[in-house]
Amino acid sequence: MNMAVFWIIVTVSIIALLQVNYYNRRGLSKVEYERRFNKDEVFVGDKLELIEVLSNNKLIPVPWVRVESRMSASLKFKKQENLDINMEQFHKSVFFLGGNSRITRRHEIQCLKRGYFDCSRVFVVAGDIFGLGSDSRDVVCNARLTVFPEILKPSRLPDTALKWQGDVAVRRWILPDPVLVSGIREYRSGDSQKDVHWGATARTGVLQVKTRDFTVSPRVMLVFNSQISDNLVGAMEPRDTDFLETGVNICASLAAWCVSNAFDVGFASNGAAKEGENGLPYLEPRCSHEHLRQLLRLLAMLVIKMQVGFHALLDNLIDDGITETDILIVSAYWSDAIEKRVQQLRKNKNTVTYIPIEGGGQD
Repeated sequence: MNMAVFWIIVTVSIIALLQVNYYNRRGLSKVEYERRFNKDEVFVGDKLELIEVLSNNKLIPVPWVRVESRMSASLKFKKQENLDINMEQFHKSVFFLGGNSRITRRHEIQCLKRGYFDCSRVFVVAGDIFGLGSDSRDVVCNARLTVFPEILKPSRLPDTALKWQGDVAVRRWILPDPVLVSGIREYRSGDSQKDVHWGATARTGVLQVKTRDFTVSPRVMLVFNSQISDNLVGAMEPRDTDFLETGVNICASLAAWCVSNAFDVGFASNGAAKEGENGLPYLEPRCSHEHLRQLLRLLAMLVIKMQVGFHALLDNLIDDGITETDILIVSAYWSDAIEKRVQQLRKNKNTVTYIPIEGGGQD
């Protein structure tokens, strides 16, 4: 009996060693992992899915496969089952794979903050049933996500922004284009005789005049100040960058309003165009839905930190010869240095409007 037990132990040990050796060398053989978001671009507050697909293309099962990756705390998972999220920064998903099997998991995620999230790099580990051996490799997937800033409702915009919208909408309709005819209507007192449409008058028996389109469509430049005060030295406190996030939302909201009203709109800032890059963000005024998405992408990736002093950014606009443009300065404060540059911009036939970020003021 003792010999039987001995041989059972020996046999089990040999099998265990063989399977440990196999999974050390071949655990991930013919195992494929894919990950993607079901949307590439969303807005803050939107929900989407992170889709994981794991395939085992061999007959031998894999007792466990663990997929690990870093995930931003700004991407909030709805459910935590089969997940291990440490401090909302580290995502771990564990699978069992039978022979010739395929598993698809969908995780609902809510986007809490704007940004560009690269979740493409994952670490995949497969092991034996006893956890004594493992095979691992790095995998690069197509899992990248751009989260646009929030588009604020009019009730959440500063009063100065609402006033500017009203003023520019009225100003747009001041000058009619003498060439563009948009329709015909009955004559009204004060209409010019040169606008009479004689053919339509003859047909209807009532005096008719031409109506014309209007071409006063201002070019708008949104200028975002990425510093909390004029005397900023070094990096800002997290609470200051969080405060300035409201300014990014204001810029996104005004850009959307401009495009919806057929205004050319551009963007400039003294922040960083992208994490790890030093170039200043800048976009020429244009008007199209694709241009708006390009501007929103720029805002999504914008890093709120001072690359150059804000007065230097205004100097750049002056040196570039910007003219006949509605310039909207979105800033937490106003100062003499800013006012000096603004006077020069106005001399160059621009209008300049200060849109304060709530809580900002005189520096």
